[in-house]
Amino acid sequence: MGIPRSGNPLLLVVLVICTVSETRAQSSSPDAGCWSQMAQIPHDAVQFGHGVAEAPRNAIRPRNLKWELPIAAATGILIARVDVPASNRIQSLPFQHLAARWTNIGLGIELGTSGLLYGIGCAGHRSQHATSTGFTALEAIGAANGIAALLKAGMNRQYPYLHNSRGEFWEGGKSFPSGHAAASFAFASVLSHRYPHNPWVKWGAYALATGVSLGRLAGKKHFPSDVLVGATVGYVTGAYLADHSRE
Repeated sequence: MGIPRSGNPLLLVVLVICTVSETRAQSSSPDAGCWSQMAQIPHDAVQFGHGVAEAPRNAIRPRNLKWELPIAAATGILIARVDVPASNRIQSLPFQHLAARWTNIGLGIELGTSGLLYGIGCAGHRSQHATSTGFTALEAIGAANGIAALLKAGMNRQYPYLHNSRGEFWEGGKSFPSGHAAASFAFASVLSHRYPHNPWVKWGAYALATGVSLGRLAGKKHFPSDVLVGATVGYVTGAYLADHSRE
């Protein structure tokens, strides 16, 4: 998944304004600087590694099974009944190209918002909360994309845009899961956890992540099940890092 080259500045500005306005009420010591956040990378990496190591045990806890089982069932149904028919309905090449371009723009907005939050918190408002949120969002995007890349390598699922693709696994593709969905929902999850009382930030971030994910379907870059699993990976990764990263 490459770094997008363009973005819609209006959406980016709206998200940043909403988060910065909330940040003013949560500002901490003005002595906190940009580089102090960099020093937290080893701590965050250890925490994330611990979370990955504990994942098998946590996965079988009843409170987690309540949402894991429905998602697993939905994924199975999508793979068996929905993925290929849904993808085959999308035939317009111009529409596919437009949708694919939008997904790169949307991801660019998310990366740009994260970077601007980090920079604004450092240089302008001197808010540790904004700095930490932007940096954690970037960490979550990278971590979720890394997990998605490992799953892609293991699953080798055919892409839907290939001729006569049936979405078969272990056929040399990288369709499962969607890296864009994973990165987008990681971003949205961090912002919603760090700004829980600002509905503009919370729902704006999730709306953007949903738009990016649906664009991967419309662009025939992924099947519905790819997007569902990618979004789940992103949400869990973002929520974990938002809760376990130091501010």
